Amino acid sequence: MHHALLIPEILSYIISHITVDERCGIWPADYVKSSAPTLVALALTCRAFSEPALDALWKDPEGVEPFMRCAGMIPAPQYTMQRDKEYFIVPTKTQLSIMARYGHRVRSLNVSMERWRPGYPTQLFLRIISGSSGVLVPNLRSLEIDLPCKFLHMVPPLLGLRMQCFIICISDYEQDGENVHTVFEHLSLNCPSLESLTVLHSSHLFRNPDHNVPYILPMSRAIQQMPKLRVVNVPAITKDALVYLGGLPSVTEISFRLPTGSDLEDILGSSRNPVFFENVDNVEWEIEEWQDVEVFTRLWPSKLTSMTLRSEVKFDPSLLQVLCDSLHVRETFRNLQRIYLFENDTYQLSPSTIITLDTIRPLFYLSQLRVVYIDARTMNIGANGLVEMAEAWKCLEMLILNKMDGSMSGAAPMSQWITVPEVVSFVERCPSLKSLWIGVTLRTVADDYDMDEASLRALVPRDSKSKLVSLKLNYPRNEDHIRKTYSSSFGWLFSKLFPRINPSYVPWILLFDTTEPSLQQTI
Repeated sequence: MHHALLIPEILSYIISHITVDERCGIWPADYVKSSAPTLVALALTCRAFSEPALDALWKDPEGVEPFMRCAGMIPAPQYTMQRDKEYFIVPTKTQLSIMARYGHRVRSLNVSMERWRPGYPTQLFLRIISGSSGVLVPNLRSLEIDLPCKFLHMVPPLLGLRMQCFIICISDYEQDGENVHTVFEHLSLNCPSLESLTVLHSSHLFRNPDHNVPYILPMSRAIQQMPKLRVVNVPAITKDALVYLGGLPSVTEISFRLPTGSDLEDILGSSRNPVFFENVDNVEWEIEEWQDVEVFTRLWPSKLTSMTLRSEVKFDPSLLQVLCDSLHVRETFRNLQRIYLFENDTYQLSPSTIITLDTIRPLFYLSQLRVVYIDARTMNIGANGLVEMAEAWKCLEMLILNKMDGSMSGAAPMSQWITVPEVVSFVERCPSLKSLWIGVTLRTVADDYDMDEASLRALVPRDSKSKLVSLKLNYPRNEDHIRKTYSSSFGWLFSKLFPRINPSYVPWILLFDTTEPSLQQTI
């Protein structure tokens, strides 16, 4: 074979491109072919191909089942009856050595209980490794755990020195948090190179203060022993842990519940460290009181490029305007490129809490904004507001206004629904815009366009330099009959208006009933 292929670096680089199953956005799923058969064939071709092909094949296995199958502990996938049968196995030394032989190649692993059948083979896998004196996957860089608390004490043999990213989902309550404590204790002792820590949780957890301590204390103690952290995404931590993170120059992104105003005053206002949070450019807070947000915007010490606020209380237009004013006048927020504002979606719509363009107008002074994501349920912004946005945010790449209810609230006395031509005009005014999610009215579509399907098929695609590739529109429930009338025509219309959007996507993801929870979409 060619001499270039005898150079391991070149061969590994070529093989790294055999990952067609990782392409995002391909629909339907039948079009996506797995790379595994190709990698297996390469591994069996010759000795030169074997090692790099096996490395690629085992780099990111689909859960723990490949370990069990390669060691002959469970049948191949096609034998579903035997595969679903749960039984105990005492592995032989040969089987363990086979698992270890491939384990050192793994770089990323997801260990979770199957939602559609019992926890076998995950339980079997955990039982086998729980008695191990070493680490099964010593070169593991990323580990994601989604297990009931009663199994978490079996996780430590997966935690090695090279671990960089750790994600754990805590979905059930553990009275004393002993198993959670075990995981974080081993994480702090065995993973000195950890850079990213994410703790996901069910919505019912971390709401009751009495349930917080068994989880918050182990997390906080572990955090205070990790010197290389860059990204921290946890539900809540102690005040001491937050102070520790503030002094770490490596930290660039933090996400957890915003401390109370008094704690923030103490942490940010009286900090003796002149470079507190010096390199943090992305913060994500959950807020319970708007007074806490006021303290945050007044005292935050470093410049931010991205900010997310998730409010557990309903956005008040006057307080939201105070926030926008603070972002406008403080130098700390002048470089904001991404802003995300969310509120609890359980509140009822009310005409007294309508957010208008005046509420968010101070954000227009943040000329570097590229992503604006406001999900407040009660916005009322018309076509003129879109014109102002386009003029203010020249670099805008993503605009999402109220995924749940459209950007024009039906609770408003004078709802300002936007027409399809006005959406087209806005997209043309924003040449960098790639994603748009907004509310429209369909009442004028038959007057604005010839909706005959044959005419739309013959229509020449609009000549545009627009970069828009993702468009999702909400429409009022009482206009559903219009959508059904022109169901087959909308795909052709929007594919001609926005040529970069794949026509096969349009009929399914473009238009949906905003009042039907089962049809809610995410970008």
